[in-house]
Amino acid sequence: MLQVAVRFEADQNRKFRMKATKFVAAAGIAALALTASACSPAQNPSAASAEGGTSTITVVVSPLVDAAPLYLGIDKGFFSKRGLEVKVSVAPTPGARIPSLVSGASQFGLIGTADMLQGVSAGVPLRAVTTTTITTSDPVQDTGKVYVAPGSSITKPSDLNGKTVGVGSLGGGGELSLRAALEKAGADDKQVKFLEVPLDSMLNAVKTGQVDAISSISPFTGAAEAGGAKYLMSPGAIATAGAAQTTVITTESYLQNNSKAAKAFIEGLNEGTTYAAENPQAVRDTLPTYSKTPKDVAAKMQLPVFKADLNRDRIRIWSDLMFKYGFVKNEISLDALVVPGG
Repeated sequence: MLQVAVRFEADQNRKFRMKATKFVAAAGIAALALTASACSPAQNPSAASAEGGTSTITVVVSPLVDAAPLYLGIDKGFFSKRGLEVKVSVAPTPGARIPSLVSGASQFGLIGTADMLQGVSAGVPLRAVTTTTITTSDPVQDTGKVYVAPGSSITKPSDLNGKTVGVGSLGGGGELSLRAALEKAGADDKQVKFLEVPLDSMLNAVKTGQVDAISSISPFTGAAEAGGAKYLMSPGAIATAGAAQTTVITTESYLQNNSKAAKAFIEGLNEGTTYAAENPQAVRDTLPTYSKTPKDVAAKMQLPVFKADLNRDRIRIWSDLMFKYGFVKNEISLDALVVPGG
């Protein structure tokens, strides 16, 4: 069975309970932010310049393919030539990455855009500075896909009304894009039940009838297809095409007090993202070195669209959907949040 570094704990509670938990967690993060801003020095020691003018920056990530530009940037010297020593801290869940930034343990983080907006809606002073991946309008190239069991009578999205769909996490970007895509495709998302299923258990879940369909992501989509699962739709291509998929974030205070180092880091990471887009084989080669993705899987998996191109419209796609579907209580202002290039 395929494994990668990120696993989600199975929880069969209804969606509203999961959302409530996320809001409580986000509120705790916001409280931490206020404490940290009041107690932290203007510049975190881990980001301070060492002798010789080198600045050390720690980046917190989940070891997924979207982080490949960071690892390639380190390997190819895109940061060192700008006077930076970049270290990587691994934290699989957004609930661990955001506090790492707030506390000053990390200076930048890579995170799903919907997860970033959850934190912002709770009052965390985050700033979005660039992207490593964006979503696509091409259903084939979309890294997220919905499958049903071999021989299933479900042939179109509207057939999912009254059915259960397995998703990687409740209340996150995957569920959100799927809800929006179902509505666009003629289904009623309110009539669909969403069940949280670990990504590496999805194929078994749909084959055994635990769920009627699964909403999976690469590289698990490859396993689903190899196991005979039948393709139904690509939610991202339908509902969030052109949106920021993985956003690079920092805190307001770090940008204010470390503008030179921040600018150098963003430029270096953007160079890594461009390199990843132009050299897909390099992405496939480096992915197994920092994740549990097997080499044979990395060689065949669908890669995301690597693009360093942040603007408010790419974030607004998510923020509008989050408000529409009740993932956040209030509309989110993007004026201060989106700071392309720092």
